[in-house]
Amino acid sequence: MCLPVFFLLVIGGIQFALWSHASHLARTAAEQGSAAASGYGSTLDAGTQAAYRFIDSTGSGTLTSPQVVTTPEPGDVAQVTVTGRAQALIPWLDLTVSATSDAPVQEFRASG
Repeated sequence: MCLPVFFLLVIGGIQFALWSHASHLARTAAEQGSAAASGYGSTLDAGTQAAYRFIDSTGSGTLTSPQVVTTPEPGDVAQVTVTGRAQALIPWLDLTVSATSDAPVQEFRASG
């Protein structure tokens, strides 16, 4: 009786760790993307590419079906949103993760 409960707790703990790791990867990819998109002379497309590069290099198996959306926000802010799914041990479990990061666009402004 105790052994199935123990295995269920172990699988639940591992699944939580996979979801947490995918969530952290999405947040870091969004931060990388917003930093690239807000750089001096950069474009929004550069932010999208930077987020995808980060996902491909660090978490392509952990964060599945990633989607990156980079949008300009009022007040010269670049916003990057990363969504995807965490790898699931349990086949019917769908664990969606999402993260958004904003960064002010760096630009030269004359004083006065």
